[in-house]
Amino acid sequence: VLWGPVIEKLGITGTRRGIVGHSLGCGTAINTGDRSWARVCIAGYAANQGGQADGAILFISSVNDGAVPLNRLRDRIPSDFVQFGDDSPLVRPMDFEVVQDSPPNQQQFPLKTAVIFERRDAPNHISFLSDGVNNAMIDLLSPLLPVAQALKIPVLDFDKYKISQDSAPTAEIVIPMVRSFLKQNLLSGE
Repeated sequence: VLWGPVIEKLGITGTRRGIVGHSLGCGTAINTGDRSWARVCIAGYAANQGGQADGAILFISSVNDGAVPLNRLRDRIPSDFVQFGDDSPLVRPMDFEVVQDSPPNQQQFPLKTAVIFERRDAPNHISFLSDGVNNAMIDLLSPLLPVAQALKIPVLDFDKYKISQDSAPTAEIVIPMVRSFLKQNLLSGE
């Protein structure tokens, strides 16, 4: 509805669009726009209810996600997704720059990419959120955690995050990966 004035004010000339969703926001990301949109789904499902996923999609999941467990998702990742671990040169190009003959930016994400964090210290559901937001949640919600746990109220990995507090190192991996994926799929051919 307001796209026209926003696009004009910002001087956007491209016609491609992208969207990023976390957790249930992945449903919004998958169902918004058409197949020309680039989509990033973090800690949520990477396909619509019919198991279909159109266009460029980056799906990011973790074995330590207790809210949207990978063991529930693994069989639902569409077969046309190419899967990588978080230790891949595609995911962490700077870690491999010295070893490779070509610059890391030469590597391209497949159109449909799944990145799975499988390390022992892999991120949990909340690790993918902003460090500032997570710190505020710790300050505000920590006193309520024992009550929620005693009442068996789901805490969406808040209990795990209070221990790991790993959103900053998670962001050091995830943000450049998402930026590269979107840049590849939104700026190519414009």
